[in-house]
Amino acid sequence: MNAATTSEALLPPIDRSWRTWAGALGGLVSTLMLRHAGDQLTVDLAPRALHSSFLAPVSDHPLLVRSEVVRQSRTSAVVRSTLEQHERPVALATALFGTIGDKPTLQAAEAPVVPSPEDCPDAGFPARMFPYAAHFETRMAGEERPFGGGTHPEMTAWLRLREPDLPIAAAALVLLDAMPPAVYAAASELVAVPTAEYSVHFTDGLSFAESGDWALVRVGTDQSSDRWTVESSSLWNADGTLLAVGRQTRQFLRPTAPGSALKVPPTWWQRA
Repeated sequence: MNAATTSEALLPPIDRSWRTWAGALGGLVSTLMLRHAGDQLTVDLAPRALHSSFLAPVSDHPLLVRSEVVRQSRTSAVVRSTLEQHERPVALATALFGTIGDKPTLQAAEAPVVPSPEDCPDAGFPARMFPYAAHFETRMAGEERPFGGGTHPEMTAWLRLREPDLPIAAAALVLLDAMPPAVYAAASELVAVPTAEYSVHFTDGLSFAESGDWALVRVGTDQSSDRWTVESSSLWNADGTLLAVGRQTRQFLRPTAPGSALKVPPTWWQRA
């Protein structure tokens, strides 16, 4: 690696309140690499895409991030980042940066027609299932719920950060990863489904949004087996402008003992 284009920094631990499964929320982990990658640029460019791979759970201990500028021009840049903990890599990312365009004039991905956030019920996600959910206001905008007894693995909700202190691209990374796995909408057992890979593409509409605004998120399962599931997600602002799209590959971590998975009644969310 070229020392002139490589940099590293020590980062404080991620608070345990961001925990999901065995480690921190992947969307938040991705923001650390995106921010450090952007700090290495010498021209003013905005995030256009981020591809993250998670190698191990990220715990509440200090981190080391390294970023290498692979290529940079006046209009675009590619930066590779590695996040380490306990002297071993826990996450990798490749970020694409580019110039900022005008407000979009063509958009094929229309936002779902749903009631406003004020007219949608609170998700009531319990902390014992989704500890990180306390960082968001979440209002379900569709009929599907995690473990709600449905057959369609898709969920739609309004989300808003309770503490909107993230840059807008980082907020999009976190919001697109904030919903429970879409496959839960057609499941009856609570099984760990951590993200192994997470890719997000940012639109020019993101430049006209604020990190504290309500955003509409739709997550859906493209295909699922007994071992892996592939999910897609989309993020719109309140006026229907597409802000970002994502895709995740998740791995099922099923209990070794048959029948030991936690059964969740379809009405759990009504009592949360």
